[in-house]
Amino acid sequence: MADNEAGDRHPGRAADDAAWRDLVRRLEGNPSAEGLSGGHAGAGDPAGAGDPVPGGEGMGTHTGPEATSGAGDAAGGPRDYELLDDDGDSFVPPEPPALGAGEPAKVLAWCGAVGAPLLLLLFTLLWRGVPGPVLLGLAAVFVVAAGYLVFRMPRERSEGDDGARV
Repeated sequence: MADNEAGDRHPGRAADDAAWRDLVRRLEGNPSAEGLSGGHAGAGDPAGAGDPVPGGEGMGTHTGPEATSGAGDAAGGPRDYELLDDDGDSFVPPEPPALGAGEPAKVLAWCGAVGAPLLLLLFTLLWRGVPGPVLLGLAAVFVVAAGYLVFRMPRERSEGDDGARV
């Protein structure tokens, strides 16, 4: 389709395209790219689309507590800042325990609580003639394992624990 046919069907399309190119140019932080003349609102520009953001120094200016400040700073995008570490010490999590370092009874209970329903699902899908005692045994393994895990839960919160660590 020729450009003049598109212009006949959509008379405001040229203005929309110009506004879109200006918006993309400003969001990319490239004011010198081809676009509208000087970033000012023109005849084909929607009202104020080329104007700077009111009350701000430009698109993407970050004014949070972690923003760097200075008179010569150029307006940047949302990721164009560095975090300022005021206190100097950062949280370093403790080394996690080895995978095999858990209590054997808890590990076995978790295997039963997770494995028994999975086996029941597989037996339902793949083996229609499962004997009844096998199904009852798997159900019993699940109930015993889940009961043991619930029984082993802490009864009260320890002092100074705000629940942030698992």
